[in-house]
Amino acid sequence: MRLSATVPLLALGSVSLFAVGLTATASTRSPATAPTGATAADACSHGQPSISASSAKRLSQPTSPKDPRPLGETLGEGVSTALRSLEPLDATGRPKSGLPYGLSQGIVGVIGSATTGYKVVVDAKVLNQKRYQAAMAKNVPPAGKQLVGLERSCRSAKSIGDSWKAVGARAWSEDAQRTTFAADLDPSSEKVLVEYDKATTSPESLAGLRGLSGVQLVEGALGRTSRLSDTPKGGHWGGARITSASKNCSAGFSVVRRSDGKRGSVTAGHCGGVGTEWKSGPNYYGTTTVRTKYPDYDQSLLTGSSYGTKIWTDGPGDSANTRTVTGGGDPGVGTSVCQSGSFSTSLCGLTVRSTNARYCDTDGCTTYVIRATRGGQVAIVGGDSGGPLYSRPGSATATIRGITFAGAGCTSSRCTTLYAERYASITGHLGVRALTN
Repeated sequence: MRLSATVPLLALGSVSLFAVGLTATASTRSPATAPTGATAADACSHGQPSISASSAKRLSQPTSPKDPRPLGETLGEGVSTALRSLEPLDATGRPKSGLPYGLSQGIVGVIGSATTGYKVVVDAKVLNQKRYQAAMAKNVPPAGKQLVGLERSCRSAKSIGDSWKAVGARAWSEDAQRTTFAADLDPSSEKVLVEYDKATTSPESLAGLRGLSGVQLVEGALGRTSRLSDTPKGGHWGGARITSASKNCSAGFSVVRRSDGKRGSVTAGHCGGVGTEWKSGPNYYGTTTVRTKYPDYDQSLLTGSSYGTKIWTDGPGDSANTRTVTGGGDPGVGTSVCQSGSFSTSLCGLTVRSTNARYCDTDGCTTYVIRATRGGQVAIVGGDSGGPLYSRPGSATATIRGITFAGAGCTSSRCTTLYAERYASITGHLGVRALTN
């Protein structure tokens, strides 16, 4: 479900990373011992990292005397940065291969979190170990090097890539284009996880999906998805509820255009096309002036009013009612983040599961987006679309990670999985940067 809201109706045991040889087995059951009739993909099951109590304690402590952030947080970001450096990316940070991050280089994915450490699943026949080790040495904090493991995959990177392409082609049935679904590569099983919307999936489409190799299906309800009267005095803030003639959405964060230095704000692209006028309560918030290549990019630029450096963060999740934006960047897998949509208000404790995800509906597909969950609890609500996804480096500051636009696992537009555009995608595609204090 793309989570805008219409008015008045609703419209979301491994080896060290520096080991020279890959000797660890990939899963609890290798392809060689799979039962008759099972494929390698059926047999794979990579477990979560297992660490000692002392290592878990170290992950919660400052990275170094000069970096007060918890080691687990910087470790996840370092691993993500290292893996992305292995392949060519476009201006919005997307792999030019069209595959999940790192897969063209033999990286199947990353498992773990800021509290458990990480393991990287790889196709050893494709991975260039020297380049991998150099990238890790450059980007991973020295204190965390022993908390990142390396495991061999069951499936080849090519076979996983073929499954990914088959899902993305949307050609498994004559009416596949009508099916709303979200897809992501699950490194634990090495399968492409597809959550499909039951209401928009015909029996023929479902049969076609079931016929795809290396794909795991989950039935659900999906959709693209306020801060009620944000004043322009001192500049509008992100997280405000913004309303057009037909929809309620949420403002993301204030930006500066690189071309001319003028200020604006961003929101989800599906909320409205160029020329859409927005208000927050009775106050004029801005007009959509840039929205290109939608739905591949579900993001848009608003201009025409004044904009400030803060975002609204009041609500049950955050201890601060507002936060000042001090920077932005893509999150790593396992990063803990908050979202602040204008209907849900602040919700924290979300864990980033992937930045490879794909969301598709009758509008088309939005690719290389963040997928995050909140332990089975509500992560995003209808009308939250466009709101900021952020982390909290200090008691009153925010680092922007992206803007939300859709959810899955939805009941009455309350969804347990969140999808968001990445910060690098927004800044690269719209030609902006976050307005900071």
